[in-house]
Amino acid sequence: MSAEALALLGFFRVCLAVLPVHKIVGAMTRRSAGAGDATEEELAVALRVRWAVEAAVRRSPVRFVCFPQTLAGYAMLRRRGVASTMVYGVKRSPESELIAHTWLVLGERAVVGGGGTGEFAEVRRWG
Repeated sequence: MSAEALALLGFFRVCLAVLPVHKIVGAMTRRSAGAGDATEEELAVALRVRWAVEAAVRRSPVRFVCFPQTLAGYAMLRRRGVASTMVYGVKRSPESELIAHTWLVLGERAVVGGGGTGEFAEVRRWG
């Protein structure tokens, strides 16, 4: 599963470098069912996907920021029939710079990129 995560991380990193975000997210979320309350089985799958994404990120010589991680996790969950939601949020740094972050939720539980998400004002949800 971590090899799948690494391949998807690389794929989405390239996609984000050459395509507009709305095209990528639009293609990813087309014909997707909305995410509702997660079952215990879906949560277990999501936690395995989180582990795989985090393991791939830790072992890779390439740095992967939050967006490719979120997209990879979303793709992996969708492939396994688990509906999830990508969230985009922003906050201001102490120097008043705008900081953006994406993360993946199952129900309302962050499963990929969830560290510190409470500090971000949610701007958009996909999926």
